[in-house]
Amino acid sequence: MEMPLPPLNPHSPSEPVEAPPARQDTPSAAPPVHRFTPCTEPFRWEGVPVTAYQSTPATAADFAGITRQTLFGHGGETIGFEVRYFEIAPGGWSSLECHEHAHAVIGLRGVGKVLLGDTVQTLGFLDLAYIGANCVHRLVNDGPTPFGFLCIVDAKRDRPRRLRPADVPELLDNPALAPLIQRAAVQTTPCPE
Repeated sequence: MEMPLPPLNPHSPSEPVEAPPARQDTPSAAPPVHRFTPCTEPFRWEGVPVTAYQSTPATAADFAGITRQTLFGHGGETIGFEVRYFEIAPGGWSSLECHEHAHAVIGLRGVGKVLLGDTVQTLGFLDLAYIGANCVHRLVNDGPTPFGFLCIVDAKRDRPRRLRPADVPELLDNPALAPLIQRAAVQTTPCPE
């Protein structure tokens, strides 16, 4: 014997339906929707500024050919994390660094390499990389096309400690890791704005 399904609207037509109470942590005006602009090269979102990868002074070998867009976390959202999109031009790389906070990386376009401690991983479309606390890391694009990835990180976090090759001699001795650690100041194709 089949059981009858409950009515779709449990309220009678004459009975008003109350809206759920408003959340206290939401702003009164909804943040804007930032549309992805698929016809742009490199990847861009409307209304999201492209900023410098890092604001701290650097030497020519610290990083090259990399830009950043903060997609969530700087627009008044009431969240405890940031979602950033980084894009590395062919021949570019991020800082060799470590820090107390962990972060998650999701490949979005192209292919890159990720130095994770004493390993090297290839990261492509929708591949995931977890970078744990105090893990020495660097992302590199040795390919012919841009390498873009999302990076999710706590909004409140410690500052990265930028490393030099001399700071990681045990990694530098590994022939598979040395090319990712020693990056020369080379001419990279900049990511167009």
